[in-house]
Amino acid sequence: MSGGIPHFCSRIVVDVMKKVDFLIVGQGLAGSTLADTLLQAGARVLVVDTDRPAAASRVASGMWNPLTFRLLLKSWRADELLPVARNYYHDACARLGAAMPEDLQILRIFPDEGAALRWQDRFQDPAFAPYLVAEKPDASQYPALETKNGQGLVNQAGWLNLPSYLAAFRNHLQQQEALLASDFSPEDVTFTENGIRWKDIEASKIILCRGQFERQQPWFNWLPLKPAQGDVLTLHVPGLKLREIYNAGFFILPLGNDHYRVGATYEWDILSENPTENGKNELLQKFEAACSLPYQLVDHQAGIRPTVADRRPLLGAHPEYEQLVIFNGLGTKGVMIAPYFAHQLSQWLLGQGSIEDEVHVKRFRKRYEQQTGRRWNP
Repeated sequence: MSGGIPHFCSRIVVDVMKKVDFLIVGQGLAGSTLADTLLQAGARVLVVDTDRPAAASRVASGMWNPLTFRLLLKSWRADELLPVARNYYHDACARLGAAMPEDLQILRIFPDEGAALRWQDRFQDPAFAPYLVAEKPDASQYPALETKNGQGLVNQAGWLNLPSYLAAFRNHLQQQEALLASDFSPEDVTFTENGIRWKDIEASKIILCRGQFERQQPWFNWLPLKPAQGDVLTLHVPGLKLREIYNAGFFILPLGNDHYRVGATYEWDILSENPTENGKNELLQKFEAACSLPYQLVDHQAGIRPTVADRRPLLGAHPEYEQLVIFNGLGTKGVMIAPYFAHQLSQWLLGQGSIEDEVHVKRFRKRYEQQTGRRWNP
């Protein structure tokens, strides 16, 4: 090589990491609402999800109700949560191109005379004025439905088409390149000085929004998640013409075109994502007792709800890893709860607010210490 310039060929291997602010695991109601709230605030977000068809959020009814009927009380913090939820879903569904939420009254069927008397008593309480309709419903409007003990109407209830909302947001995430369809294993997570590393992703924090699946994983399995399986049916019932959500210890939700959602069962001991024959029979027996019209069974689904022993959601960081956060336990009132606490958690994640003690995971500090044998280190 006389007179020439030596040529050196070197191979440089670069560890290319994708950096985001927040890695969210799970694209159900909790994960989607949190991710959307953070994206709207300008954060860089990546959502990891496997799109399980039987996930609770994809099977849930999607209804919101400002009351609990057993003792006829207002739902927990309904006055605060409901306006936030309604505003959020109307805005989000319009932005995302999802089916718009529907405001529907609930036709509550009284199970006994005591329930009818409680209903009348609540009219004397101004706190219930926004939710109870003073006029008694005309039973002749529902000739095919059982209403023998009387009935009342509830205002400010409604329905969100959850499959449409979740599918539209998933499409939005894909367009933003903010979705990774992948399984997630805690073993792949490394905690670093500035956050976490998962595979080729770096983030300041990881937020787990996996519903009932969290109880099977090591980080938060000390929380008192009480999963409950629920079966739901879709029926075709020509001639019913129901305009409200019928509630008589179970619900009949009008979907349009003579189709109705009927649910839901509660199974606490034997948990399965697969629909059960017992669940189907239980719901059909209730429907047949309430409605005299012929019907056709169109669909039968089941999911497992992520409920909590004290019926409050779970928010906050792990006591040992501040980079590890949970948003879970929305339960049967999830549609009404999710937007308010997604906003609260997003503000905290962005360093602009705090998490209320009532929903913070630190309320289970003693349980953590007893089950793990470790001290809580906030």
